[in-house]
Amino acid sequence: MQLSKREISITLTLIDANGPLTTALLAEQFEMSVRSIKYDLDNIRAWLEQKKLSLVSRRNKGIWLEWPDSKKLEIKNELLHVARYALFPDQEVRIYRLILRLALAETFLTSDTLAEDMSVSRNTILSDLEKMELLLYEYDVTLQRRNHYGFCLAGEESQIRLLMEIVIQKGMTDYDVYNMMQTIVNQEKTQATNYGMPHEMATIFNVTLTEMAQLVDQEMLDQFNYSEILAIILRVAIATGRLKNTHTMKSYKILDNQQQLEQKRELPFLLMQAVFNYYHFPNLEDEYIYIFSDILINYQDANIAELTTALIAEVSEKEQVPFNADQQLFNNLFAHLSLKLHKKHVFVNEYNPFVDDIKSKYSHLFRHIQFASEKLIASSAVIVNDSFVSYIALHFLVAYEKAQPNRDVVSIVYICSTGLGVTSLIQQKIMEEVANVELVSFASVLKAQEVIKEKNPDLVVSIFPLEGIQRPFIKVQPLPTAQDITMINELVQGVLQNRSGEHKLTRLVARQQVPNKQGVEDESRDLLLSAFVVYEELKRLFEGQIQSGYEEAFLLHVMMMVHRIHFQSQYQNEGNVVPETLVTNQTDVCAIEKIMAHNKLAINRAEITALLQYVCIE
Repeated sequence: MQLSKREISITLTLIDANGPLTTALLAEQFEMSVRSIKYDLDNIRAWLEQKKLSLVSRRNKGIWLEWPDSKKLEIKNELLHVARYALFPDQEVRIYRLILRLALAETFLTSDTLAEDMSVSRNTILSDLEKMELLLYEYDVTLQRRNHYGFCLAGEESQIRLLMEIVIQKGMTDYDVYNMMQTIVNQEKTQATNYGMPHEMATIFNVTLTEMAQLVDQEMLDQFNYSEILAIILRVAIATGRLKNTHTMKSYKILDNQQQLEQKRELPFLLMQAVFNYYHFPNLEDEYIYIFSDILINYQDANIAELTTALIAEVSEKEQVPFNADQQLFNNLFAHLSLKLHKKHVFVNEYNPFVDDIKSKYSHLFRHIQFASEKLIASSAVIVNDSFVSYIALHFLVAYEKAQPNRDVVSIVYICSTGLGVTSLIQQKIMEEVANVELVSFASVLKAQEVIKEKNPDLVVSIFPLEGIQRPFIKVQPLPTAQDITMINELVQGVLQNRSGEHKLTRLVARQQVPNKQGVEDESRDLLLSAFVVYEELKRLFEGQIQSGYEEAFLLHVMMMVHRIHFQSQYQNEGNVVPETLVTNQTDVCAIEKIMAHNKLAINRAEITALLQYVCIE
């Protein structure tokens, strides 16, 4: 027998759960009746019996799985990878597969051919194609029909590729992304996986992923976050798939600065070169421009400061909340926009796990930020998209209410997207609703194993499924739900109870103790003095270079920078380093490092990049 898509989702939910789940809770989560959930559970039980596995259920307690971790991973892998889209795909999934199938076809495809590919009737395919046209219309792509020949996609090449990118991303799960990033970080070959794509597209994608794993090094990982790495992989794979059918972006002009790009180790070029060589394609200029980035922009620092002020003012007016009185919001948002808009690679369709949650739970705020961004950013048609707006929304959500941090006894490493808005919002929510915890570090999926090993936490919380975690672990939604918070509370209590016995596990990493009142006064005084000394030295270094009117913002930035360094919470290097800025301003970079070292503060490249946004004014 086979499972339906909803039954697969229920099974995955049970696998990820750290305790019993009631049918009422499942019914609420999947927006179904309790009766329907019970029918689904009966089918799941029958499917598991074929594998000699079972569900455990108990009245007034719920349903759970008593499987070893290895078996959970095996079943999850089967459901997510091997058979996920072969098991009775619904219309939405079929439409996504149809788009990719048509985009990679060499000729027109008949309805009979498509029906056979999807294992459905011809009438079902015709219904799917009719609904698919509504989605195509949103991207200025049309479905061409020709009697006796069939169907094909028509439109601007850039729009067809954008549609392909969106469709592939929608078919991916967080588990897929985690596995891809592990392959890249560990630089190892992985088992070929279809990721919900048609066979031809999946084959190209796996070749591209393998080449990326062989190319990437730590310096490259510092230049890109995981969503940008995924975007580069997708674009190289899509370009390859389209070139196989002679669909180029524009022309067949050969890229003329290949030697320079290779010497500079430009990752988009190196990956394109490796994959194109594999498929015996020349390195075309227009293909590189497509893969390299959507846009090449360089905002002046003055514009970003004015943009930040205007954006906060616009959203404050729409939301009727005095965001413009929050100087910390300005500082954080300025840093975010500076790093975002000064980056060499700006991808329209970057992977962002927070989009759906932000749009559904904070729809008014999302719309207001989107409206303000489109109004204030000149190239908004290219830059402003759901991902861009969602990351900005996280900064505003932090500003709604600031909670006092609690010192505690259970240490947590949180694996998520590591932007400042993301981590601040999660930290605020956890501190508000979970007692006796200490968030010792946030990390991206690229750095997960490294940070866990370094911090040795009591508990790991992650938006991605992780393998081989030898400590309590919970997978949560990108924005933690009430159920997630409940499960975190339960795990925290479990850790505390395990410690209450006589035999406690010896911690191998020293933790910061809760200071007494006198200690807090001493530490805060020393920190303020240190920050002021650093500010004075940096102000002398950049005398005359800080734009008039932004001296206070620079002061606050330096103060918060010293605070972040002191408490080991600097901006992540991953995705926030602009090598060109550091190279161009090498003298200033050395001077900054010397000042910080003199004050016994170790500053990383991401913090230096952010600091230079205030002073690198042409």
